[in-house]
Amino acid sequence: MKIMTLLMGSSILLFSCSKALQTGPDQAALKIQANAAVGQSASTLSSSWELVFSDEFNTTGTFDSSKWTYSPRWSPAWAKYLTSSTDYVAQNGTDLVLKMDNAVIPGDPVPYHSGGIQTSGKFSFLYGKVEVRAKFKQGQGSWPAIWMMPETPVAYGDWPNSGEIDIMEHVNYENSVHQTIHNGSVTGSSGGSSATKTTAYNTADYNIYGITWSPTAVQFYVNNVLQYTYNRAAGATSAQWPFDKPFYLILNQSGGAGWPGAITNADLPFNMNVDYIRVYKEIPVLGNPGFEETALSPWGAWNPAGNTAVVTTNFRTGTKAIRQQGGETSLEQVITGLSPNTTYVFGGYARVSTAGESAMFGVKNYGGAAVNTAITNTSYTNSSVTFTTGSTNSSVTVYMYKPVAGTAYGDDFYFNKL
Repeated sequence: MKIMTLLMGSSILLFSCSKALQTGPDQAALKIQANAAVGQSASTLSSSWELVFSDEFNTTGTFDSSKWTYSPRWSPAWAKYLTSSTDYVAQNGTDLVLKMDNAVIPGDPVPYHSGGIQTSGKFSFLYGKVEVRAKFKQGQGSWPAIWMMPETPVAYGDWPNSGEIDIMEHVNYENSVHQTIHNGSVTGSSGGSSATKTTAYNTADYNIYGITWSPTAVQFYVNNVLQYTYNRAAGATSAQWPFDKPFYLILNQSGGAGWPGAITNADLPFNMNVDYIRVYKEIPVLGNPGFEETALSPWGAWNPAGNTAVVTTNFRTGTKAIRQQGGETSLEQVITGLSPNTTYVFGGYARVSTAGESAMFGVKNYGGAAVNTAITNTSYTNSSVTFTTGSTNSSVTVYMYKPVAGTAYGDDFYFNKL
């Protein structure tokens, strides 16, 4: 879609859219805090997705106003005929129906009227997965779209500098859909983008259009098949990657201006039926939680007075466990992709070799003071700590720390959102 008014004509291309066990007063806690980097790498694995926003459109009448507002009529081509009426945006019991026609509305003397809704001011998100199941009618001048815009529209300047993500656009009678990125790097003066992919779709039925958006890429899908990836460049500025701010969602049936050109009235009405829209956030998980991988990675070890190793003895399950032996040692992993102001739990199973020895599970670098729990049993025992991320924090360092001499074993670690 376009957030600027676009020139029409054949030259226009693709228009879019326990306090720590201590060896001395606060010594262990201080060492944990000071040991900010022990060679650990961030966990980038993920095993599941959490649904954070959805609308199944299974009622009748108007849309859910707690989630959506009408997209207003204004100057860009896609918004030229938008009309805030249930005649153009309504639920029919199974779908949201977005319509466009040439009906005469007293006091509103535009030649066409069309429907669109958006989540701006109601819901926006930074990174995640979007899936939308929809179908639409082809016709000359038709322009249905499923897309995203930044909640702060000029964070990096006027369009296209603050970005646009077009999950799906269709024009006229084409047997393909367009999936496109807009920003200051790929969008030309005419509004066309070089970061776009055209993909065939099932013209007679519903299709699933989606993206997966991460800090490093936007991946576009049609019917769960990856079609195109736009990657963040090394050392990227906002011109190439303005996609580090929250975006909101837009659904609209437009046409008759801009990219699709003039409408053939015999093809009216146009409509797009949306079965559902679902947005998911990635749930981060520990890498190598049971130490069954060949290498220790993505865990890192800090061994100022002892050693940390994966061993094939004293395991709880599987065939391997982690062993901390000798003096002070720490095993750590950074987990990224967390949500701010959110509570998580980190834990696992651990034991010490001899009564009187000790170790601990803990977390740090999450927006609060380090939190830990003691490990003192000589048989494997479950132990865990909970924490809540700070208002701007999206990562944490989790650790198993042994402050004094002795031997400790750990296995079957876990990390979950509460």
